[in-house]
Amino acid sequence: MKQLVIIGAGGFGREVLAWARQSTDGWAVRGFLDDNPRALDGFSKDVPILGGVSDYEPRSGDVFVCALGRVDFKRRCVEQILARGGEFVPVIHRSAALGENVTLGAGVILGPHAVVSSDTRLGDFVTVNLHSTVAHDAVIGRWTQLHCHVDVTGGVTVGERVTIGSHASLLPGVKIGDGATIGAGAVVMRDVAPGSTVFGAPARPYAVRELVE
Repeated sequence: MKQLVIIGAGGFGREVLAWARQSTDGWAVRGFLDDNPRALDGFSKDVPILGGVSDYEPRSGDVFVCALGRVDFKRRCVEQILARGGEFVPVIHRSAALGENVTLGAGVILGPHAVVSSDTRLGDFVTVNLHSTVAHDAVIGRWTQLHCHVDVTGGVTVGERVTIGSHASLLPGVKIGDGATIGAGAVVMRDVAPGSTVFGAPARPYAVRELVE
């Protein structure tokens, strides 16, 4: 029987523990991987930290999901486990709603009450957190993280390694470049350039002021 190993024993990892058990697959969880062996101190959990990501060798029956909220950390940890032959699986909470003709990549996480509508594509290791919606014909690139209550509307294209903050709204047809960051509560009405950060309603690029001493 396959058992799930969750990468990350922080707050999101503890959430994913519950969601995995409440998922459509009803996963049995072997434990966590975390480079902090004390990450679960103070929390009552019935599964252990099995070791660190950097030195864990996948065992027979292991499958993996990565519960890290930062896309750079997530990618680094996933690639280490993939290099050792690890297999990543989707975790889909039983309250999530899926339309027709939906494509989900490896290691996708769909949280409680997430909605992924018809004719959408989610790349590998995308997270759609609770109460977030991906509407018809949208495309979400690999590693991208949608936080809570995000609204990705019809025909939106989101690149790889994008972070979308809670309560952000992406209006129909906009394109978000690779590595961009969308601030919490932003209303995105125009395309967003790769690597840029936008926030506000309507969303505008974030400009860092140089301090003059």
